[in-house]
Amino acid sequence: MKVAGINDLSGFGKCSLVADMTVLSAMGIQCCPIPTAVLSAQTGYPSFYSKDLTGIIPEYTREWEKQAENFDGIITGFMMSSVQARNSLEFIKKFKTDSNKVLVDPVMGDDGRTYKNFSNELLETIREMVKEADMITPNLTELILLAGEKPEKVMKLQGAELLDEIFKLSMAVGGDRGKTVAVTGIPDQENGGVGNFILENGQKKIIHSGSNGVHYSGTGDLFAAVFLGASILGKSAFEAADLASRFIYASVMDTPGDISPNAGVEYEKNLKMLMV
Repeated sequence: MKVAGINDLSGFGKCSLVADMTVLSAMGIQCCPIPTAVLSAQTGYPSFYSKDLTGIIPEYTREWEKQAENFDGIITGFMMSSVQARNSLEFIKKFKTDSNKVLVDPVMGDDGRTYKNFSNELLETIREMVKEADMITPNLTELILLAGEKPEKVMKLQGAELLDEIFKLSMAVGGDRGKTVAVTGIPDQENGGVGNFILENGQKKIIHSGSNGVHYSGTGDLFAAVFLGASILGKSAFEAADLASRFIYASVMDTPGDISPNAGVEYEKNLKMLMV
């Protein structure tokens, strides 16, 4: 089995393509990487070198078409610009089939704020990517952006009111058209952890997970990779989210307290949880 991974490659931070390649390999799935950029460290570090690789996605697309490659899945993550997102959209259209799964992780912001690479053009192109996807894994901020709502309005909601709004927004961004939506990292004040809201075939469920209160680099990427891999292997969205949540929580608990959150979680020895 093979998955095409379109994401950045960071030397430090345990995120993006590093997460995609290690997680999917542990699950018995080859990850064929297409780097959108190479960085010395992920962008949360105070200093980093970054090389924009805009332009290589069409070249990969042409070469892999020549080779008549096919994939069991496609996963997309961080986009440097709307141009890269447009190139990724064209890749998806070339290689999407009735039998494979396309997961779009719409990386645009967090905690009610957008990232530095955000633009209205990027948002509109990612919305087009979402239309082609089978699965999307936004955090709450990204879900709000996709749905065209204002973060300051939704982020202040809590409890049942917040979950009702998440369900409404998830339906609006594709749940009503049969797409699987996983909204990650929702504060779970009642249980003192985090929740992941999962919508599949009109059915909804919250997958609860523990938390130590620290926001680590790469956990969204780890979730998306496990979620796609488990789905390809035949698990339901709820089972896939539960596996991803348990894997990430075990890794958080294995991460020493003196490690910078920028470095990511100590997940390597927990890859055995994913092996089939």
